[in-house]
Amino acid sequence: HNHTEQQSKQLFKTILKSVVKIYCTYTEPHFALPWQMKRQDSSTSSGFIVQPKRIMGNAHGIAFHSVVRVRRHGCSKKFIARVLHVGHECDLCLLTVDDPEFWTDYLNPLPLGEVPQLQDAINVVGYPTGGDNVSVSQGIVSRVGVGKYSHTDQPLLAVQIDAAINAGNSGGPAVKSNKVVGVAFETLDDAENIGYIIPTPVIRHFLTDIERHNDYRGLCTLGVHWQTIENKGMKLALKLETRKKKRTTKKNQRGRGGHGEGGGGGVLVRKVDPLADTSRVLKPNDVLMEFDGQRIASDGTVVFREGERVDFSYLVTSKYVGDTASVTYMRDGSLKKGTVTLQTNIPLVKTHMYDQKTSYFIYGGLVFTALSYPYLEAEYGKKWDKKAPIKLCDYAFFGIPKKKDEQVVILNQVLISDVNIGYETFSNLRLYKINDRKIINMKQLVKVLTSYSGEFVRLHLEQDHFIVLDCKEAHETHSTILSQNNIPRDVSLDLEPHVAARFRKAIRDCTT
Repeated sequence: HNHTEQQSKQLFKTILKSVVKIYCTYTEPHFALPWQMKRQDSSTSSGFIVQPKRIMGNAHGIAFHSVVRVRRHGCSKKFIARVLHVGHECDLCLLTVDDPEFWTDYLNPLPLGEVPQLQDAINVVGYPTGGDNVSVSQGIVSRVGVGKYSHTDQPLLAVQIDAAINAGNSGGPAVKSNKVVGVAFETLDDAENIGYIIPTPVIRHFLTDIERHNDYRGLCTLGVHWQTIENKGMKLALKLETRKKKRTTKKNQRGRGGHGEGGGGGVLVRKVDPLADTSRVLKPNDVLMEFDGQRIASDGTVVFREGERVDFSYLVTSKYVGDTASVTYMRDGSLKKGTVTLQTNIPLVKTHMYDQKTSYFIYGGLVFTALSYPYLEAEYGKKWDKKAPIKLCDYAFFGIPKKKDEQVVILNQVLISDVNIGYETFSNLRLYKINDRKIINMKQLVKVLTSYSGEFVRLHLEQDHFIVLDCKEAHETHSTILSQNNIPRDVSLDLEPHVAARFRKAIRDCTT
């Protein structure tokens, strides 16, 4: 018994050697003033050796990174790390260190285990605030289910534990029987000792995707908006149940819902994203009964393990981009089958813009940009969903693109000048048209505005607001407006290639 205990302690020491502290220096963009960056800042998090010369950590621990450094357990030197792959949706990243000195003291990749059972005891290893040395805290698994990851609001499988996961702990391994069963990544606000770990199915999906394609391609979506079917009247109307049922055997009483749920299983399809391949097969008012052979209950769950059910989106996100899946659905009382190709989600309004910069364009003092969640947070604060205009929230929560490159182009603000007097109060309004030409994204906006050769340009905004600018005066005041507001560029670098040569010439002619 003592020998076994000694071996276990020795193994745990090996695990501690493979846990590293990650130091990140980062600079976030200012999404409301897109030509500016915020003040440089720094943070720490944890990581561990997951593969030979590969360090796993949290994506939120290295977001907007300028420099990333790592330090081994028991070592004083920090080594420059290189970011190889980032999966912001699953909040994971993969790093390496090019300096061979870092790997001289052999660091063992930690083996991955399975999803822990309820009431299992696990150890969370990392570098939380309050000290510089490695910390080990123990917790009990209290829940396994699909929940939204706070980094991007992506619903994924997560494991809840009663160990506190403090700042700096993120990215550290959760260990059971000397195997990694998860990665610590967040805690529940306004609650004591409730933390969450990313379970191994999500970790394996991330690593396998990189192995297959030498890149992380993201998570799949079915592209279906659905609702539960728990009302008896709805079940009858959709022909999932009949008013009078004949006596059946116990085996048949499971019905279409399956797994002991009773008849009437499945979820109601409310709408299907037109860009998703699923739109070929499913239509609104269909009842989705099965996904890849697994029956979906009327509350939208599927069997995960004995006695445990999770949201069926778990099955979808377990697939890889480009994979096919079978769907069984009911339409007008008839059971049908189909096959769909799974793709990543294409949002109308981006939910995150980590490691990206905002596109913008300034014309006649009018600042245009694309609507995004980070923009709304920069304008209205973290509770923007309660403070932002209802129309902008509607685009953010319920907008569905009809084209792959569609964006919500908005007038961010008006930098006042003689050319735009009378419009200075206009802000955060969607741009619909320029001279009766519908605008679908920032690239088109730049092309249309800079190539226009007329005397006046007319812009149609939401709420039936209109702006009419004198083009010649807009060109003449262009450089002065930029100079007065200390703006170095009138357009973001990604949109510069779409600026018409005649616009640049007109600006030069006005300044000479």
